[in-house]
Amino acid sequence: MTCLLCNGIYTGRHTCACGTAMEDAGPVTDYYGPYSPYFNLSFEAPVCVHLFSCPACGRDRYVAIPR
Repeated sequence: MTCLLCNGIYTGRHTCACGTAMEDAGPVTDYYGPYSPYFNLSFEAPVCVHLFSCPACGRDRYVAIPR
């Protein structure tokens, strides 16, 4: 299964509560550990959860991207 955002097919545009455009900080699994994106590949979820962060106020938001 392919993540649309990871592969550049979809460009997620999300706005923070402060009105600033949030930036994609990558899949949440990248933050668990150095090999975490490769664990449990046979049990993939139907979504890829990405972390979006606001450069202005520092808020974070999790967004589920369909695969």
